[in-house]
Amino acid sequence: MIRVSMKNDGFEGILFLGNGSKDKVIIVMSGSNGGMSMAKHEAEFYHKNGIPAMSLALFKTKQTSPNLVSVPVEYVENAIKYLRKQGYQNIGIDGASKGSEMALVAGSLLPDISCVIARVPSYYVSEGLSGKGKNKGPSGTSCWSYQGKDLPYAAYKTRIINMLEILKKEKEIRIRDINSDKDVTPDTIIPVENIKGPVLFLSSKKDEVWPSYESACLMDEKLENGIACVGKRRMAVRLSFEFNETVSP
Repeated sequence: MIRVSMKNDGFEGILFLGNGSKDKVIIVMSGSNGGMSMAKHEAEFYHKNGIPAMSLALFKTKQTSPNLVSVPVEYVENAIKYLRKQGYQNIGIDGASKGSEMALVAGSLLPDISCVIARVPSYYVSEGLSGKGKNKGPSGTSCWSYQGKDLPYAAYKTRIINMLEILKKEKEIRIRDINSDKDVTPDTIIPVENIKGPVLFLSSKKDEVWPSYESACLMDEKLENGIACVGKRRMAVRLSFEFNETVSP
């Protein structure tokens, strides 16, 4: 296990060496929970199955922003540069929920990404979130930025999101209606057709956080049309399951 710091390499991550081979490695990111714990756990799973993996922090760690606001795509870009220097050849990326949004955005911008796994994804870039508990709400900025500029984002129509009240009422975080009520415009849609390698979508028809199944279907259709146009230079696979996606407050 090798820890990588923001100060030295421009991102915060933990590299698990797997079986020690350098032919492939996967960058792993978690969702709106932030922090490093879940991404680290997922990277360890790859590691235990012989696949080298890098858990990548996006926000809510000592070295990153406390909120999901204008998180730089450069975190992924710098992680790729680091892994290249370590001798890794094929670099994939695996993101869950909000992490899948970053994975798809990065895949569409960075040609060195060889494949993308998007678990319970969104097909567009959303507005960021700041604060916590009853004070949590839209940030007025994008979730993601690149080269110093916010990426175009779909704004929440609901401007106050009281997670504690939702949890008290529903006994879990059910925010699908809030996440479905956004101003999605063409410039906020992730250009997944620009992704160079294979894409795997994992989604739930019973997602209570956002419509990940519908998002996966839209992107899958877009990629399938792209395959027809470019002579099968990419592969898209969609798998859906009957489980509920929920998040902790």
